[in-house]
Amino acid sequence: MSILKPKAAAKTANMSLRLPADLHAQVQALQADADRAGFVFDASDVCVKALAAAVKTARAELTAAVPSQHEPQA
Repeated sequence: MSILKPKAAAKTANMSLRLPADLHAQVQALQADADRAGFVFDASDVCVKALAAAVKTARAELTAAVPSQHEPQA
């Protein structure tokens, strides 16, 4: 799946989060470069996918680390 998408196909809204200043500058530069090439770098989509994967991993770690409340305690 391509990270760059045609402008017409992307429907995004503003998102606010704290980033290291250097990463923020890199994202802005990439967005400008993509815009000049007729594309949109959809950081929101990338963040949503990364967060969804992190939530899934964290949920699995919690399940493995914490006994289920439905299991009898020994």
